[in-house]
Amino acid sequence: MVMSVFVNKIKHFVLFVVSIFRRALCCFRRRRRSSFDSVPLTHVGVVSNHKESEENWNWDDRLEYAEPKTVQDHIELYRKRKVDAQQQSDIPLEERLDFFEDMTPKITKQTKLFINAAKNESDVGNRLNVIETVPVEDGELREWEESSGWEGQTLDWDAQEALRQKKRQDRERRLWEQQQKRQEKINRSLGARVNT
Repeated sequence: MVMSVFVNKIKHFVLFVVSIFRRALCCFRRRRRSSFDSVPLTHVGVVSNHKESEENWNWDDRLEYAEPKTVQDHIELYRKRKVDAQQQSDIPLEERLDFFEDMTPKITKQTKLFINAAKNESDVGNRLNVIETVPVEDGELREWEESSGWEGQTLDWDAQEALRQKKRQDRERRLWEQQQKRQEKINRSLGARVNT
């Protein structure tokens, strides 16, 4: 048993060393292949930074002060900004333009209407009474009413059919009148030719 454990440990150690050796060979093989495929870099160009031109671009007009580096510079910057803020507040309000003045909402209270309905004292007592106009349904079955079926629809169909017939008669009458006018026109024109 001890012997099998010792043999297994040696076997694992040998496999570990072989796997490391394989990985090393694979890495060298990959490097060799990639070195043949790529072109070596022979000349590297370096571009110097021109920080002076970037600093003078004035990206923000509000930055009138240099960036403070010491505590004394911070104090002076604070004092300058405070003086500038006081000078801006001294400018009269009429000179400052308020572009958003017309956009402010105007809040007004909603008008409330109170309607006092005339209450009858007799209605107050009748609120809990049963309304007699609503029919009370009981559990009994009744006879089927035949009149509620197709008769209402047949009346609609009859009315539509009557409208169609009336429109058809109106069309025929107009067509007959137009033909009469054409005949009179033709007769007049024929008579006019004969008379001349």
